[in-house]
Amino acid sequence: MSKTKQAIYEMLTESTGEHFLDSGGDDGRHWQSNQKKTLSDFENEPYETIQDQETDYPYRVLSVFHHLSENLKYLEDETEHFNEWIEQEGRDNTMYDAEDYLTDFFGYDTQVINTFNDECDLTQTIQFVGGKMFRDNIIALSIHNGADVRGGYTDYRIFRIMDENFYFWHEPSDEIKERISEEVA
Repeated sequence: MSKTKQAIYEMLTESTGEHFLDSGGDDGRHWQSNQKKTLSDFENEPYETIQDQETDYPYRVLSVFHHLSENLKYLEDETEHFNEWIEQEGRDNTMYDAEDYLTDFFGYDTQVINTFNDECDLTQTIQFVGGKMFRDNIIALSIHNGADVRGGYTDYRIFRIMDENFYFWHEPSDEIKERISEEVA
C-alpha cells in the first residue's frame, strides 16, 4: 500500500466533528459514511461513473480517492514539518496557516482553491492552498468531510502534484462528449 493512498484514506475517514448547524444528522456527514469503508473499498470503487444516463442530463462522478491518489504524492516529512511548525508557532491547522507555511517555506504567492466554488465532478469537495497553477507543484490539501460545505474540513496535509490532471476535476467524459456532439450534429 502506498503512503499516498493511506494518507488520503485517513483524510477521508477523519472525523471533522458534529455541529448542530451542520445538517448531517446522525449519519449524513462524509466522514461518518466513509468510516464504514476500508481502504480496499475505496480502491475497488470505480474511478468514474456516469449518473442519470437515461435522462437528458447525464453527468460524470469522479472518485475523490482515485483522483487524488493518482495525481498526488503524499509528502509525509513535509507534513510532519508543517505540523511541528504549527505547534511551535502556536497556530492551528487552518487555511491561513497553510498559506503562511507555503509562503514562508516555499516562497509561493499563494491562492486557495475550493472545488465547491466551481463545477466539480468529485464525490467530495476539496480545498487546497498552492502557488501558481501548473507551475508550483506543492500544495496543502484539505478534504470536506462534513455535510455543510462551510465547515467540516480535515487537517491540511502536504502533497506534490504529480500530474496536471489533478486540476481537471470537471471535464465531461468521452461518453458525454460523444452524446453532446451527436445531439448538436
